[in-house]
Amino acid sequence: MQEIAALLLCKIGGKSGSADDIKAVIAAAGGEANDDLISKLVGDVEGKDINELLAAGMDKLKDVPMGGGGGGGGGGGGGGGDAAA
Repeated sequence: MQEIAALLLCKIGGKSGSADDIKAVIAAAGGEANDDLISKLVGDVEGKDINELLAAGMDKLKDVPMGGGGGGGGGGGGGGGDAAA
């Protein structure tokens, strides 16, 4: 996930998003770069427009149910009076 975030930061900053750019961003943030993941990511996005990829991803997410589900109920009442033994 940090590799994708680093790629997006590179693109926002006007960089090409090369493997070296991505590694530099991750290192600057104190992370450890995974060369295999970076190579795969760079290969997957090569020649593609990042804005089109984001738009396509957002379009796919519109069908994913989000939210709802409500939380669990509160615990039983506590405290107060003396307990009869």
